[in-house]
Amino acid sequence: MMNERFAPGRLAAILSLALLCACEIETKTGSNGTGSPPPKVEPSVAAGTLIGTEPFTLGFGSLDGTKAYVRQNESVNLGTDRYRLGMNFEGSGTVTGDLGSAPTALADISVQDAARGELLTIDRIGQRFLVATLTFVVDANTLYDGVAGFGAMSPGMYVEVYGLPTSDLRTLLATRITRTSVDGRTAVAARIDPAATGINIAGISIPGGTGIDFSPVPAGGGTRARVSGAYNALTGAIITERVFLLPDYAPSGGTRVEIEGIALDVAPAGGFRLRTSARDYMVAAGATPSVPIVTGSRVRVVGSASSGQLLVPESITVVPPGQITYRVTGTVTEFTSLASLRVRGEPADLTLAVIRGGNASDIANGKRLSIVGTAGPGALRVSEVTIVP
Repeated sequence: MMNERFAPGRLAAILSLALLCACEIETKTGSNGTGSPPPKVEPSVAAGTLIGTEPFTLGFGSLDGTKAYVRQNESVNLGTDRYRLGMNFEGSGTVTGDLGSAPTALADISVQDAARGELLTIDRIGQRFLVATLTFVVDANTLYDGVAGFGAMSPGMYVEVYGLPTSDLRTLLATRITRTSVDGRTAVAARIDPAATGINIAGISIPGGTGIDFSPVPAGGGTRARVSGAYNALTGAIITERVFLLPDYAPSGGTRVEIEGIALDVAPAGGFRLRTSARDYMVAAGATPSVPIVTGSRVRVVGSASSGQLLVPESITVVPPGQITYRVTGTVTEFTSLASLRVRGEPADLTLAVIRGGNASDIANGKRLSIVGTAGPGALRVSEVTIVP
């Protein structure tokens, strides 16, 4: 009888213990074992100008390309060692956690110059020059490699130029200019002109495109192409050409984005059109920019894509001329003096730099440095150097 009298109490205790265990198990379900939900893995697209290398960055978060399929101009899968500051960088992948706090793990990367070939004309007063059908405008953030600034450029030179398209798709803000060898060939990477008969890229006629050379063929490609060959300025055509279809990193709805471009058609409410090499986006009003945006501003938008053409910003940064801080980590090569050396391939002048982690006499070929500086005529003007152990 005593067992029968206490059975309900025991049953209640057992049920309470079972419920407690169930709660504990449920708390851990779908978590990382700490009771907190695991960080979300979200698709991500990054596009803009490199302002940092090792790690790569466009200015907001770090970009990890160690496992990415890599393209650069007409080459594939040669690694990222030749990526330099000021180059136009595009990539897609995933981010685990908050964009900016966690690195974006890229699966596919493409770096394309806008033009490579003979410098045809130069306008000293207007700070602009012409390669093929593209006009490039320089500013205080333009980086130079192999030529001591805009004043040292002259017609007949062969240059490789990276840039951001402005309101006129054939006029670009030059972000990096590298002097190259004279080989008689011209290359242009641009949108395919939609109204042209046949293939027409940036006003250049392609008499008979030889096909697509990238393998695998970029998914979703078709809006942009790269053409190279012998350019005839009189006829506006490239002959003995090669045509490369370029990848299209159009973000789908919900994709996290960091995209740099030129602001156009700025509305009073704050929305605007963002022009990039690949496409024009509409940026919704809402986020407060770092400084007021006007048409022609160079801006970086961080947020999410509502669709392939509409961006919902969380932050907008206006990049004023002369105020980009570039960062590089890498090995010293071609050292002759503190005024003339390269760090991870970047020409650098350390004459006025504050040196940490050692002395000026420690800097030599083979040393690893982290440097911070701004664009200068022919080299990065470095303000800070850290000698990496």
